[in-house]
Amino acid sequence: MSNDAYIYRIDSTDTITSISDNWYGFADSNAWSSSLVPEGVVGRKLWDFIQDLETQQLYQELFKRVRAGVRSSVTIPFRCDSPTERRYLELQIEALPDEQIKITSTICRTEPRPYTSLLDTQIPRSSDIVTVCSMCKKLKISSEQWAELEEGLAHLRLFEADKVPQLSHGLCRSCFQVAMRELDEPFCSHS
Repeated sequence: MSNDAYIYRIDSTDTITSISDNWYGFADSNAWSSSLVPEGVVGRKLWDFIQDLETQQLYQELFKRVRAGVRSSVTIPFRCDSPTERRYLELQIEALPDEQIKITSTICRTEPRPYTSLLDTQIPRSSDIVTVCSMCKKLKISSEQWAELEEGLAHLRLFEADKVPQLSHGLCRSCFQVAMRELDEPFCSHS
C-alpha cells in the first residue's frame, strides 16, 4: 500500500469538488461510514469532516497562506492509523487557479500493529471521551501530555473498560509547531 495517493480538491468556499478514483477503495477498506463514500463527500464543506477547532484553524491558516501566494504548496506529515496498522502520510496542500486547492494525502509507509479497539469504527462505544491528535494519533493523557496510543491506553487504563470510549480529535503542541515551522520556512523556487 506504500506510496498510494488520495486526492481531493476544494473550491474557494472550501467545498469538496472532486475526489480521486481510489477514494472509495480506501474508505471501504477502512469501514468508514457511508457518509464518507464519494457520494457523501463531494459537494460538502471540508469542515463537515474535521471535528476539532484546533485542526480546523490550522487548515484554515494553511489554506489562507497558500491561496494568498505566500507559499504555492505546503507539505506536512500526519498519520491515518487503522486498528491493525500505523500509516505515515504526507499531506500536500497546493494552490490552483480561482482560489481552489488540491489536497494530496500520500502514504509514505505503514507498520503492522496489534489490534487496537480504540480505532475500530465498528464497535460499540461508552459515553466516555478521549482525545487523539489529528496529525500524529497520540493520545492525550493530561492537559499537557500526549503519548503513543498503546502507552496512552495503558496509562489511562482503557484496556480495563467494558467498552472503549468515543474518540475526539485535537492537536498536540508538537504537531502544531511542525505545521507552523513549515509555514514559516521561506519559500524557495527550484528551477
